[in-house]
Amino acid sequence: MQLTFSAVPIGEKIKPRGLNIGEKVNHLPYCARLGENQWVVVYRFGVLVSVGLGDKERLDVISELQPFVGSPLEGLEPENLCVNTGYEKDEYLEDELYLNELTREYVLMVADILAKSVMLNRFELDMAKVFIEIEPLAHRLEQGKITISPKSLVRRIGSSLLVKQRMIGSIEVNDKPEVLWDYPEMEKLYLTLEGEYEIRERHQLLEKKLSLITTTAETQLELLHNKHSLRVEWYIVILIVVEILLTLYEMFIRHV
Repeated sequence: MQLTFSAVPIGEKIKPRGLNIGEKVNHLPYCARLGENQWVVVYRFGVLVSVGLGDKERLDVISELQPFVGSPLEGLEPENLCVNTGYEKDEYLEDELYLNELTREYVLMVADILAKSVMLNRFELDMAKVFIEIEPLAHRLEQGKITISPKSLVRRIGSSLLVKQRMIGSIEVNDKPEVLWDYPEMEKLYLTLEGEYEIRERHQLLEKKLSLITTTAETQLELLHNKHSLRVEWYIVILIVVEILLTLYEMFIRHV
């Protein structure tokens, strides 16, 4: 049998407390069986993973989830994986997964990988937008120019920090799903999928880009601050010189 896993971000966060969809088989993440070979897995960081559902069925589930979704998202591409069951050996070949049987444990394991991957996709899009904005700053620094307002710099630093907060606060990329503690024999397949989707590598690259963006903006902000401080110092020097000239005028010229 061939089934499709589909992971899609539907909001900034999902609070599954009180959620009652299908036959619940796991608490965190919320996992429920909807029918034979049909599952849903709901992650607090805003991702829904469906298994064996058609487009209409998935949209119906998303509609049921709306009251539990904070800051809904639209227009984001899903991450899909084709899973084939009924095979003797569990393995990943040519972008498809082959399993003997699709159990709750395998659903949670595969959903974990897809949920992380689709969130990294979202972070990569957010990062690309920030990177486009921050790149001209580096060119201005290279040319010795400081031509941006502190407000704009602070806003861009805030954008990069927001992406970082979402990365750290929403998904824990380096953490394996709890199901692997009870079923260590699944870890080899999990590591294979993690490598195929380049989960750790993409996360590390995002962190490096975040660091570069923040450093670039903070450097220009510091230079801008120093420039303003120097300007103030010159104003003070000019005032002192003017005061000295006025004093000399009073002493030597006015009384002549």
